[in-house]
Amino acid sequence: MPDTIVSAGDMKFRVVPGWPGPEGAEFREVAGVAVDSQGLVYVFNRGERPVMVFEPDGTLHDAWGGDIFTRAHNITIGPDDSIYAVDVADHTVRKTTLSGEVLMTIGTPDRPSETGVTTDYRTITHGGPPFNQPTKAALNADGDIFVSDGYRNARVHRFTADGTLKSSWGGPGVGPGEFNLVHAVAISPDGRVFICDRENSRMQVFTQDGEHLDTWDDVSRPCDVFVGPDGLIYVAELGHKGGLGLAAPTDNPGIPSLSVWTVDHELVGKWGTDDIFEPGSFFAPHGIAIGPDGSVYVGEVTVSGDAGRGTFPDTYRSLQKFERVA
Repeated sequence: MPDTIVSAGDMKFRVVPGWPGPEGAEFREVAGVAVDSQGLVYVFNRGERPVMVFEPDGTLHDAWGGDIFTRAHNITIGPDDSIYAVDVADHTVRKTTLSGEVLMTIGTPDRPSETGVTTDYRTITHGGPPFNQPTKAALNADGDIFVSDGYRNARVHRFTADGTLKSSWGGPGVGPGEFNLVHAVAISPDGRVFICDRENSRMQVFTQDGEHLDTWDDVSRPCDVFVGPDGLIYVAELGHKGGLGLAAPTDNPGIPSLSVWTVDHELVGKWGTDDIFEPGSFFAPHGIAIGPDGSVYVGEVTVSGDAGRGTFPDTYRSLQKFERVA
């Protein structure tokens, strides 16, 4: 079969078929993905070995985490190659080495904060302290840790490198600086903080002190945001159509896709189609990472019973690699 090529603007990527190989059958839900300085790919999944590490060619390099994590949500690797893994079920962020030694835990396992929530993000009455089902961590140039929080909170928290809380902002709602499922965080080279405000179907941009700068309302249920080495903003859009079977709002329907933007909100391009089984398309893009060679990795969640997504064929992928070719 000929190669499948997808593009965003002038950038072109080849869909690497079957990546990472047989071990990929072990995970059906890839919540997050990260790449270290050597190009090793860390797949944060909801299987028996939550962290599976692959060579760029798809060879399994390492696997660990079954005795550490309860439910993977997203993963970040800092400039010093430390891992920051967010466990949505036990309300923690764990800093680990690349081999899984836990260096620090932020949050108290199994102790969610009080936000007035009774069932889900729609019933949060007020923002609370860290954490109640956090979603992702990101680091600034000084090593401060920013955490989006989350499914049962509506805040962003900023910590010092040693895990001391510095500040928090946000609360439930639809106004500027308010959130309706704050799902991911990333920091651009110029220090701006990008937040996936998923169920408000928008990105919000802040200073590191929580001052609201901008709102991007032309994304469709953003799940993850990643700042590439090229300085561009990569957004995993869950969409309201495609495999989700959800009613699409008339103002921003969207399909599951990956979009690429400048930091100043200019669309470079995007890919994804209505056919979720087509190589290069998506069902539920949930995590993004970019390797040193420009390859883009996108993890998907596909079989969560609590999401009502039904049953998928065993051959349906939960992770795709897009190799940069131009």
